[in-house]
Amino acid sequence: MTQRLKEEVLFILLIAAVMVAALVLSVDYPLIARLMPQVVAVSALVLLAIELANTWRRRGAEARGVPVWGSKFRRTAPYFAWLAALYGGIALAGMLPAAFLFTFAFCWRVGGMRWWVAALATIALIAVLTGFGEAFNLRWPEGYLFDPYR
Repeated sequence: MTQRLKEEVLFILLIAAVMVAALVLSVDYPLIARLMPQVVAVSALVLLAIELANTWRRRGAEARGVPVWGSKFRRTAPYFAWLAALYGGIALAGMLPAAFLFTFAFCWRVGGMRWWVAALATIALIAVLTGFGEAFNLRWPEGYLFDPYR
C-alpha cells in the first residue's frame, strides 16, 4: 500500500474513532438530545465505511518505509489543534464565549481576514446563535468556569 493510502486509511480511522466516541457519549442523553449526535455519527460511519472500501480498492505497491505520519498529517494537524482549542474553550468558558474567540481568531489568523471583518463576522455569528437560543429556548453549554449550577 502506498504512503498516501496509508495516510488516508489512518485519517478515516481517526474520524471513525471520533464518531464512535460521539455515539458512546450520547447514549446517556435523553432521547430528544441524543437523536442528532447519533444520526450524524451513524451516517458518518456509513460514509466512512464506503470511503474505506474505496481506499482499500485503490491500494497499490507497498510503501518504501516512509513514516505514516507524513505530509498529509502535517497539513491537517494545525486544524485539529484549532478544533481541540475550540472544544477546550467550550468546556472551560462555555459555547458562546468559545465560539466568539474561536471564530475571531480563526478568521483573522488562518482565514487572513482583516481584524475588523473578522470581528463583524464574529458578531454576526454570535447574534445568530443568540437568536437561535432565544427562538428555540436553547440553553447553550456553560463552561466549567462559569456554570452557575456547579
